[in-house]
Amino acid sequence: MDSAARPLVAAEGGPVGSDGIDIAAVNEAQRRAQVSMLFSGRSPSEDEIRLALEREAFKAEHKGHEKKHFVMFLIFVAVLAMLPPTVRYWRRRHPVSYRLASIGSICLIPPYFALANQYFRFVTIWLIYAAANTYILYLATRTPLYPRTPRRIYQWFALTNKVSYMIFLIGMVLFCFCFFNAVPGLTDTELFVENSMLTVFYGLYFGLVSRDLVALCSEKMAATLGYAVSNGLPTKYLPHGVCCICGDELGNTSSRSNNSDRNSMSFEHIGEPSSSMTKEAPMEPTHKLECEHEFHACCIRGWCVVGKKDTCPFCLEKVNLAMFKRNPWDKQEMHYVSALEYMRFLVGWQPLVLMLLAGVFWVLGLE
Repeated sequence: MDSAARPLVAAEGGPVGSDGIDIAAVNEAQRRAQVSMLFSGRSPSEDEIRLALEREAFKAEHKGHEKKHFVMFLIFVAVLAMLPPTVRYWRRRHPVSYRLASIGSICLIPPYFALANQYFRFVTIWLIYAAANTYILYLATRTPLYPRTPRRIYQWFALTNKVSYMIFLIGMVLFCFCFFNAVPGLTDTELFVENSMLTVFYGLYFGLVSRDLVALCSEKMAATLGYAVSNGLPTKYLPHGVCCICGDELGNTSSRSNNSDRNSMSFEHIGEPSSSMTKEAPMEPTHKLECEHEFHACCIRGWCVVGKKDTCPFCLEKVNLAMFKRNPWDKQEMHYVSALEYMRFLVGWQPLVLMLLAGVFWVLGLE
């Protein structure tokens, strides 16, 4: 058989010419030479050549698709423009489904990607945090509700909120060190930059999850106590000097009898004075809203600041959240709360939007 008629296949499986030259290797060398000409005055590294080759291959693959890309860009802009009003309408008209979807997305999407990319440190921290909050949710949904449960739950979420806030601040300080290269040889390393960004992420992510979980707990506990309702007027009489958030008396940290006496009480009467409530305890700070309803300071903080409620727990009158910028709540913490909402979009809604866009592009045959 003539040599020209033989299959032109190299030992590795690549095509070769009649003289035995590997055509693929020649083409690769030519492309590398063309790419190297883009870096005038210096020799590019292998990574730079590889990225340049990938960019040129991408351009060649999508050549002539400008009109299709323009349509995809218009769809992307339209989805982004429609997202905020759609989310606001969803949150206003269907708050339960919105809250469940929001909590589900921020609780499940980051661990999924972390597990898929083998970020086991984040997965381990997430599992520990999930186990602790599962127990908290169990306490908040028990019926009858123990009188001290609301206070303990608000204290727990206030603690997690403060810890998350401190982690966020530490991460921001470390990131500023990286930005200004405060310690050359340390703050300009890839490991230091990565750890500073991870610290910021941990502070924002777990702070966001805590705020959403305490919102669920506060509504469930308020419904169990019966003093607060989601709409309309409360149907249960609120005795004078009782905090309707936790059902405990104002002024004392613990004015009730021992646990056995309290557990024997029906939860419909939580907060009502009785003959066993005679033990004095240290005074606890209280806070009065503009509607003249008074609460424990830690309870109303848990309801409004941590629990994201902007109404009075009893009469549902609008609460001016600006009043919480005075002591004992710092103004910086309110900025942190605002940053958490941006974090919600980043870890919760952004993946869902990308999935929606991918579905739309697939249906329309756009790639």
